[in-house]
Amino acid sequence: MKIVRVLSFHRFLLCVFCAVFALNVAARDIEPKPMHYELPSWFKQTFLEIPVDIQDAQTRGKKLLIFFHLDDCPYCAYLLQENFTEGSNREKIESKFDVIAINVRGDLPVNWIDGTVYSEKQLARKLGVFATPAVLVMGPKPEVVQKIMGYKKPGVFMDLLGL
Repeated sequence: MKIVRVLSFHRFLLCVFCAVFALNVAARDIEPKPMHYELPSWFKQTFLEIPVDIQDAQTRGKKLLIFFHLDDCPYCAYLLQENFTEGSNREKIESKFDVIAINVRGDLPVNWIDGTVYSEKQLARKLGVFATPAVLVMGPKPEVVQKIMGYKKPGVFMDLLGL
């Protein structure tokens, strides 16, 4: 009788282990997979002097858009592909904005609008960038006039940009 209870308990533990293992495998299948991507060649090459970049954009009748990204981020890859590298969205964005990229884990120095120099990752933290991709639109004053966090479908993204 005692052996039956022990065997039943072991079978129960085995079933629990199998269920937990199966759920863990299923959870991995729905996690986003890292995706390598390249930033578009038309993004502005910059020394990350944000006040200068804002002024340069204004002289061309544009606004400055800052694209915060993370290497191998699948959502960054999709947003870039759907809005910055293909189709009419790219043309509209390119005509209205100078776009610069900042890596949320990067160490390059960035001169921010208040004159303080931050690393890319420090600036991301300061600005509350907690998800990638994140897009900040800079105003002429200079100031952040819009912040878009996370992946957005192309139509929604363009509506948020006002295009």
